[in-house]
Amino acid sequence: MENTNQKPKKSKKQNAGKWIAGVTMGLMASAVVGLSVALYYSTEQVSTHETYQRQMEAVYSRAYYDLLSGASDLGTNLRKLSISSTPTMQQSLLYEVWSAAELAENNLGVFDAEDEGMRAAQKFVNQLGDYSHSLALKVADGEKLTKEDRAKLRKMGELADVYKDAINKVSGSLKKGGTFAGDNSVLDEFASAFNEFAEPSIDYPEMIYDGPFSDALEERTPVALQGEEMTEEQARMQLLIYLKDRDVQNIEYAGEGEGDIKCFNYTFTLDGDRAFAQIGKFGGALVLLNAMGGGDAVSVAHVEAGETCQTAALDFAKRLGFENMQVVWSCSCHGECVVNLAPIEKDTILYSDLVKVKVRERDSKVIGVDATHYAFNHKKRNLSSPKITAQEAAKMLSISPVGEGRLALIPLRGNREVLTYEFECESDGTYFVYIDAMTGKEANILYVISDENTGQRAI
Repeated sequence: MENTNQKPKKSKKQNAGKWIAGVTMGLMASAVVGLSVALYYSTEQVSTHETYQRQMEAVYSRAYYDLLSGASDLGTNLRKLSISSTPTMQQSLLYEVWSAAELAENNLGVFDAEDEGMRAAQKFVNQLGDYSHSLALKVADGEKLTKEDRAKLRKMGELADVYKDAINKVSGSLKKGGTFAGDNSVLDEFASAFNEFAEPSIDYPEMIYDGPFSDALEERTPVALQGEEMTEEQARMQLLIYLKDRDVQNIEYAGEGEGDIKCFNYTFTLDGDRAFAQIGKFGGALVLLNAMGGGDAVSVAHVEAGETCQTAALDFAKRLGFENMQVVWSCSCHGECVVNLAPIEKDTILYSDLVKVKVRERDSKVIGVDATHYAFNHKKRNLSSPKITAQEAAKMLSISPVGEGRLALIPLRGNREVLTYEFECESDGTYFVYIDAMTGKEANILYVISDENTGQRAI
């Protein structure tokens, strides 16, 4: 059926409800759910205006930074389709576009703006999600993407760049101390950033699809957090143990996260900067740490800073109880170094158990940890031996690899894992291509992008 783009206008309550349903399915849902529930019942549970605004800021900030992080995913996954050589990978990438578009629509709904530009942006991500899902189903039925399909995807990729630029516009005000809640609000600026979407010059491609589709993701269990149930006081003490060599002051209990990951939430100051942390209710693991004081001018050479930050990340991970970790990715931006760590087992990188650590370069202090992947996925595994060699896997590539392949266990949609060979390749940029070590088929493709806010990323 042909889409006339005349979808019924969603009410504010519908948008907010859809957002809450969407984010609870994400890996970091527990932090947002705990705060959003507290916000909803603020008239009964929050006794001060300051606390209420802090909770509002947490909800808005979470939605904004999810939008900022996911904005590149839309255009990048559309770009990956241009080098994919198999229907299986094309289908996977189209599902990734659909998923990213659904999450973007949910997060835009948090801001609940009536601006025509923001409504047009919501229409764009809704269209893109529906169209990519319909194409994924088409490929799954054995049909091929036509030239018209690819042309429409390229056009949507161009619009994805406009969408990304709009989200980036407010980042400068936030860096200067702007907030979403309170006197120095940037909400109006954020809404007006999407005005370009409402201009007549924006040409939306005509699309045909069977949508909309809104199947929910399956529930997940954090298998690594199965220890003894802790009290709030025990969790608070565990947080202090993890940060024993740091200046931790003014710890405030911010409630329990009731999402997939049961945890205790805390706000405090870390070395004088505002910080937020989550401690797992079962076992007491540090699930999330985020300190507001980021990097600035780097005081050491870039190479030296990178090596020092990697060492700091590995040392901190060992303190948290993460064993046999290896640096699998590292990049620097604005005086901060993001180090991705993963366990190694039988010479195989376990990407499913990824731990992300952010280190401030000027003093090598850890200012961020995201262990949600580890919490959901870490367990004892019986890894199979590959059925093809790295040399045989390399023959399946459509572009030449930079070096030799290495074994990697990677997560796929539907809570599946697959043993692959990882190859770094160069074409119109840097790609990481993953070939199934059992079948020789493409399992995944990552594309390295450079972003002024996050540095280099592989997505």
